[in-house]
Amino acid sequence: MSGASTTIVGGMKPARSSRRWLARNWLTLAIAAAALLAAGIGFMVGERRFSAERAAAEESIDTYVSVLTQARKVRDGRAALDGRVQSVADRTLGSSLEVVDSEVRRRLNRACEELGITEFSVTTGTSVAKPTPAKREFKQTNERALRDEPDFVEVEATVNAAGRAGQMYRLMHRVQAEPWLKRVESIRLDPSADGSQLRMTLKLRTLFLPGRPPAKPLVLDPQALASSERFASLFDSNPFRIPPPAVVVAPQTVQTTSSGGTPTVQTNPGSGANASPIAVPNPDSPFPYGEWQLTGVVDGPSGAEAWLRHLPTGSQLTLQPGAAVGELIFRRVEYDFGVFDLPGGTCRVQVGSNLTQRSAAAG
Repeated sequence: MSGASTTIVGGMKPARSSRRWLARNWLTLAIAAAALLAAGIGFMVGERRFSAERAAAEESIDTYVSVLTQARKVRDGRAALDGRVQSVADRTLGSSLEVVDSEVRRRLNRACEELGITEFSVTTGTSVAKPTPAKREFKQTNERALRDEPDFVEVEATVNAAGRAGQMYRLMHRVQAEPWLKRVESIRLDPSADGSQLRMTLKLRTLFLPGRPPAKPLVLDPQALASSERFASLFDSNPFRIPPPAVVVAPQTVQTTSSGGTPTVQTNPGSGANASPIAVPNPDSPFPYGEWQLTGVVDGPSGAEAWLRHLPTGSQLTLQPGAAVGELIFRRVEYDFGVFDLPGGTCRVQVGSNLTQRSAAAG
């Protein structure tokens, strides 16, 4: 019995010993647990903070990489950009106001002289500097020079000329054919009292890039100048000219005798053997030809057309080949004339004339 008790007492000694150890060291254990908890909390907080700093750093790195990549693209594309700018400069007349002002007047004066225009003048107006559209991008003090530098400068020029209609038309074409950059602002044509002469005022603008001259002087392309031949018939017409009053030729009947002794009759022989008679409508026709005026003719891709206006009412009428007005049948266009058929032959009516003002035409 005593041996059993000894065994039990001996087994409880470690338990008492542990409790005594815990009692003596509970403060140390509490401090250690608190330290571990604080370390865990600190690690988690620090991890989140470091993650935010790392994310911000990575974002900054991406920004710097993007900026450097863009800068490299700009640097690599600078040659192409300079080439595009130079291509614009190559179509200008110079790189300074003094040079451009003198050159534009010289070229326009030469154009008038070569076309045989004797009454003309060329003047230049104010110049306008156009600022860069990226002005707000240059915000730093050291970028002020870039902010204030103009992109280009516009120069105004005016041509006043007087002469025949064909000369004025060819001058307009010549200005358009000039190879330098230009924008025609307006063209005004003032005919003389009888329409035989025109006074033209042409206003235009050209530009130049300050400090960037063209690589070589501009030369007029002969092919561009020769293309005016396409419009020769238009240039030779004059819709402003007032036609003279029509001369009415009364039909003449001349009786002759043939070699066989048979009488023959010749109507409207004219002054020569090959003279053509002027076609006249039936005198009994009630159609008011004098009230209809030919206001225009055109011979384009869709065919010939003649435009008529009824003077008393202002109503318009468009004729195509084969269409008739009274006894007149429209056939074709010859320069600024409309060609019509009548039972008595073929006649021409000029733009600006009424249908009684006719001239003879080949059939």
